Amino acid sequence: MATDNIPHVDVEIPELSQIAFVVEDIDDGMDRFGSILGVGPWEVYRFEPPTLTDRTYHGESHEYSMVLALTQLGETMIELIEPLEGESIYTEHLEDHGEGLHHVACFAFDDPHAVVEAFEDAGLPVIQSGNYGGTEYWYFDTADELNGAIFETAANVDAMPEPDRTYPE
Repeated sequence: MATDNIPHVDVEIPELSQIAFVVEDIDDGMDRFGSILGVGPWEVYRFEPPTLTDRTYHGESHEYSMVLALTQLGETMIELIEPLEGESIYTEHLEDHGEGLHHVACFAFDDPHAVVEAFEDAGLPVIQSGNYGGTEYWYFDTADELNGAIFETAANVDAMPEPDRTYPE
């Protein structure tokens, strides 16, 4: 790709808050990442209605759900995502690439809504979004420019509900 074709986003990324992987089975993924990287314990969340609202997929209102697991590795959150129902960017990833690195995220922006606008103004639209218990999230179409990785940001991350379970219990 020629550098003059790379979109310029007028945003300074203060940190990478999260690295996320799509997996076929969340419990198996937590076991593998825990055994190999020594990470855990995990907080497990089911992103589904009624807590999950305002879902979009490729610019249209769309129903999807997923289960995800979060743990910390130093200052970076590790996220595993297993799609449950409906087409999503996670099912796309599994179909096209299998399990693996899906996205990187920054949750440290002062104005995440301005970040959404800056990405869209640069020609990198939101490809999936939603609201989970007051935490809004957006994924951007950056896979071609970032060697397959999607970029995500979110607002009100502190509003996340309590996890559905921890692993191991």
